[in-house]
Amino acid sequence: MTTKAPRETGIELGRIYCCFCVILIHLSFFVPAYPVISLTWSLAKCASTPVFFLIAGFFFAPEKPFAMYLSRLIARVIIPLIVVMLVIAQLTPWLASQGNFWDCLKRLNYDNLILVGRILITTWPYDYLPDYNPFLSLWFSFALLLCYLCIPLLKMICADNPEARKLKGYLLGLGAIFFIFRVSILCAFPDSFTAQHLDWWIEEKPFYWLWLMILGHELALYLKKPEFLRKWRPKLLSASLGTYILGGVTLFFLTMTFNVDPEGLVDQRYFVREFVFYFLAQVGMFVFFCALPPWRGWVGRAILFVADKTFYIYIIHEAVYLKLMAVTSPDLTSLSHYLGFGALTFGVALVIGCLLKALERAIAKRLGAGSKTPPLKTLTAS
Repeated sequence: MTTKAPRETGIELGRIYCCFCVILIHLSFFVPAYPVISLTWSLAKCASTPVFFLIAGFFFAPEKPFAMYLSRLIARVIIPLIVVMLVIAQLTPWLASQGNFWDCLKRLNYDNLILVGRILITTWPYDYLPDYNPFLSLWFSFALLLCYLCIPLLKMICADNPEARKLKGYLLGLGAIFFIFRVSILCAFPDSFTAQHLDWWIEEKPFYWLWLMILGHELALYLKKPEFLRKWRPKLLSASLGTYILGGVTLFFLTMTFNVDPEGLVDQRYFVREFVFYFLAQVGMFVFFCALPPWRGWVGRAILFVADKTFYIYIIHEAVYLKLMAVTSPDLTSLSHYLGFGALTFGVALVIGCLLKALERAIAKRLGAGSKTPPLKTLTAS
């Protein structure tokens, strides 16, 4: 007898795809000399971290108690994150190909452990070692922690009552106007340190991410209705996939046209000027996976199994690909090698993610959360 997979297998597949895309954008950069790689990179960029927050909003349940979120925060985010960082710090000489694995186990690497402590206190993952930093993408994890602390506010905004719905609509509209204003200011003053610094503060802090969660929750009110999907699914799938591809391809051509100097260097602020295409592509990707029909049987179970490890794949993938690069020296100018190395990194990180998931379940059981409770999809979406 075939077991029916949960309806959310489509969006869980989206989690897997977006996690793989994050690996791809970290493996390379926009390189004009290799247009095929740069086009692939642009499409991956349009399915990266912001989509995770839209997915978080899709799964957000205002009726669940805040205490439950806090216990899951400890078991599923904070403790695994700290464990991963401490292990990487201890094994850094081996991971960076500057020492032997067994030598790393003989004594504590106090200097690196202190650096990790500084990162955890300052939530600034960009300063580790000059030639080796596997923590650059962990800004997302720290943003995740801040979003968790804002759950009481999200519970009020996303509640099912007329006042909350009015507030949600107001905040969505206000956020849209604000980000249009933000892009206009940055385009008008591209060399202003003040404008760029304020924009970094806005982007790295949870304002934009919380707004995306609210948007994801609002879209989910429609995308979770079976009758809505039965009527609109074919059109939603084609329109959303087209929006994603159009946004990514437009991002690629605009960057090639306007943001590449004669020496072949790329202005990394390209995503500011073309922000509207970047944003529309991400929403398109989110809607596409929400509208996918459910998978049944072993396919659905396999999707759920891998998707349940994507947070761990995310926090470990940089250390994995840096080590694999040192060992294999891949040719990332070839599309097949580029995608193949990304798949290898994903696979190795998945194996480590399974071990971390076992640790999470043991911690959750210890905290009384229980290992048989349904997995929390809200926020651990990357």
